[in-house]
Amino acid sequence: MNLSSTRLALALVLPFAVVLLAPSSATGQIAADRPGFGDGPGTVAPGTVQAELGAELGAAAANDDFGTNAELGQLLLRYGVADFLELRGGVGSFALDAPDTEYTGTSVGGKLRLAQSSLSALSVVSTWALPTGTGAFENERVSQTLALAFNGALGEGLGLSANAGTSVPYGGDADPSYLFIPTLSFGVTDRVGAYVGYAGFYTTGLNRNYVEAGLTLLSSPNTQLDVNTGLQVDENRGAFFAGLGLAHRF
Repeated sequence: MNLSSTRLALALVLPFAVVLLAPSSATGQIAADRPGFGDGPGTVAPGTVQAELGAELGAAAANDDFGTNAELGQLLLRYGVADFLELRGGVGSFALDAPDTEYTGTSVGGKLRLAQSSLSALSVVSTWALPTGTGAFENERVSQTLALAFNGALGEGLGLSANAGTSVPYGGDADPSYLFIPTLSFGVTDRVGAYVGYAGFYTTGLNRNYVEAGLTLLSSPNTQLDVNTGLQVDENRGAFFAGLGLAHRF
């Protein structure tokens, strides 16, 4: 089996391995980590499997070049180990950038809730990106992203969340990068929510800055649908993207 086949096998086997861990008897509002760049502090209930996936279309301009691309998958699997702890597996996406099709790679990780009150919550999210990507996403080293995820209530139906953290590659001499993602969310109705936010990714080279917005719809007690859009607002590169997805609790 060649390396590309091995990567594809990992992407196909991981979802079934996680989903078969346990059935769910969870109730209540879904705490999804999509849409948007950031993660919330909420963890999946013990014994629950939650799948989150989506698709995205984008258009980008850099210097005099203009192109379109698409991403299909964005699959994240979450399993509740305890009330304060979940395990996570990112199956990744197929990135379609004509004439090439590339794979974004897999990841594993966890989320640990550090503190919670009636008005706020704080968790730490750790993600290890595995060297399973292809094309532009190919990497020979594992990298770890460690971030704090906070959410606080500002008023009835209004909340402010933020992610702050760093990404560090293992081995080699690559420098760490940093992220900061503040998001304002608000309830439109009992079933519809909305958000606007900023996402910044900072390195010793060119930084990446985005503004984003989206809507969520709780279509059933165990399913949330979403639409999202955003702009990359850098001097060296501009990009627009729009996507849709869902989160489902099994």
